[in-house]
Amino acid sequence: MVVAGETSGDQHGARLVAAIQEQLPQAEFYGIGGDYLARQGVKIAYPAQDLAVVGLWEVAAKLPIVGRALANLWQYLKNTRPQLAILVDYPDFNFWVARFARHFGVPVLYYISPQVWAWRRYRVHTIARLVERMVVIFPFEEQFYQEHGVAVTYVGHPLLETMPALPPRSEVRQQLGLADQDLAIALLPGSRASEIERLLPVMLAGAELVQQQVPGCRFVLPRAATAPVELINRLISQARVPIKISNEQTHEVLAAADLAVVTSGTATLEAALWGTPMVIVYRLAPLSYQVGKRLIRVDHIGMVNLLAQERLFPELIQDQLTPAALAAQINKILSEPELWGRMRSGLERVITSLGGTGASRRAAQVALEILEPGSN
Repeated sequence: MVVAGETSGDQHGARLVAAIQEQLPQAEFYGIGGDYLARQGVKIAYPAQDLAVVGLWEVAAKLPIVGRALANLWQYLKNTRPQLAILVDYPDFNFWVARFARHFGVPVLYYISPQVWAWRRYRVHTIARLVERMVVIFPFEEQFYQEHGVAVTYVGHPLLETMPALPPRSEVRQQLGLADQDLAIALLPGSRASEIERLLPVMLAGAELVQQQVPGCRFVLPRAATAPVELINRLISQARVPIKISNEQTHEVLAAADLAVVTSGTATLEAALWGTPMVIVYRLAPLSYQVGKRLIRVDHIGMVNLLAQERLFPELIQDQLTPAALAAQINKILSEPELWGRMRSGLERVITSLGGTGASRRAAQVALEILEPGSN
């Protein structure tokens, strides 16, 4: 059984499934995911986009469908007793699945750690009780889990496996309809409906302010596979600045962009790997934010800043995120080339910390060790 949430988890989970299938062609998979897992042959019980929420208030609003999905997985675990449950990030949902798996004696491999080292650190005790093996993608996570008595394996970041071989930047820009002289700004509002509703309107209003000051700029939005098309189209139709939508071309857009406005998450690392300067943004429902900020133990929310161990890129969080503040940060980066030079030197440290390629293969090996103990 495999359960993944948002687009990045769907992608990473699909590559892990593929790596397992190379060693166990007869393996069958069932669970929750998106298009990537479905294309890999996983029988999808519920589409990931139906469950992709973040924050206490947002989760409460989707409790009926969340409950039905959990009930489905309970029945599957009870009736089928799979040999392994692979849970990919997505902690508010997957912790319940881990409890179910534990109840039915199904071992759990947790791939891509929840950020328990950043907030709600007490959850590490739940992980120690429920999870057979944590498979982590950042080196500092391995030390954290070892200190808390959790069986853990560091495999490197699977994002490095997603980096496509693209043609020269000028060709990529041409394919996206961008002229050489265009100043291209990418807008990445996330893949969850709740994120998009809170972030995209501010991004669009900020884009309008930027365009007033820099008339030659162009805005491109790479729509994630699990992002709701109708919601994005409706919000963009209300914008007073032209926005080009590019479906599932995040890499191409980041490679072509001069700057990106990025929702905190995996996309900040993708921008870093393409050498794209960025402004990191995030906003939660007020109640979720008030609860969360009392539990956070880190100085930055952007993973690229955490790995750099400094505020390499500006972060606009919650009430700090206004159209005017966003436009000011964009204009500052665009108008200060020396600032980008300092950012680039910091990016080299970030990229080095991600490890080499082959994370999915190494994670699959851990799965095989659990499925076939003593085989290595």
